[in-house]
Amino acid sequence: MDDLSGNLLTLAILFGGSQLFVFLIDLIAWAVRKKHPANIEKSENTRYPKYLTVSVWHDSHRSHGYKKITFIRKRENKYKKHINLSAGGWIANILLYLFRLLVIFALPVAVFICAPDYPHPELLFGYSFIVFFIFLHVHLAGPNTLARIELKKYLKAQDQ
Repeated sequence: MDDLSGNLLTLAILFGGSQLFVFLIDLIAWAVRKKHPANIEKSENTRYPKYLTVSVWHDSHRSHGYKKITFIRKRENKYKKHINLSAGGWIANILLYLFRLLVIFALPVAVFICAPDYPHPELLFGYSFIVFFIFLHVHLAGPNTLARIELKKYLKAQDQ
């Protein structure tokens, strides 16, 4: 096996292993959420209230418990996430996204600057690709997506 195919095989194994590990964590989180089901609170006692608050179970390194996500009704009984952040909350979100971009793109750029004759630049982009997919998976399996899924189930049940 030549050097390039060995490196690509290593990247494929790292990608598959990292995704399997994240899916294992998701399986554990799913089992915990079965024990702590989501619930929906209405702001008014009507069929389509102005605000719906969806509480989903969320475990993180900072907290364990229900996270409340509020949705506001827009036109034609469509709901949109109600974002009510302070200036510090907006700054924290922006810094978090900038940190994620830095982690994803900093390694290849730093190596290209420090060692322009690096023999296998595809490895660096492969590592960035793996880290990007881990961040994407964590974002898509987060409480905001779960709250949106529960809201869709609730609205579908309301229409029937």
